[in-house]
Amino acid sequence: MKKSILAAAAVLLLSGAAAQAAAVRWNISEENSGVPSAQGVWNVTEEGDKISGAAELQLSNGSPLSYKFEGSQKDGVWTVNLTDRTDGKKGCVWTGHAPTAGGTQTTGLLGYANCDGGVKIIIRASH
Repeated sequence: MKKSILAAAAVLLLSGAAAQAAAVRWNISEENSGVPSAQGVWNVTEEGDKISGAAELQLSNGSPLSYKFEGSQKDGVWTVNLTDRTDGKKGCVWTGHAPTAGGTQTTGLLGYANCDGGVKIIIRASH
């Protein structure tokens, strides 16, 4: 009987850990002056304060945009590396935080991705 209870507790603990690492979808929009904007999702795996995953977006001209990302959160600020972008942008690091309106924090995240060559992309995320 004791072994059954211990086995059931182990299953519950393991399934809880798996749920913590489950993928969720964040809605994403990107914009940058001079190039098409994009909308889509980040398929995010969250583990504590860390995230990783893949992006699937569509540019305003209809072309697909995809990339991988990995980052973490500290004190409400996300720092995320965007790699293997199909639009050729390299060295992109997004710093996102909850925006404030009139001193009140609103929902979602907003920030700039600074890329090589001085390219800046505004990324809005909601999750």
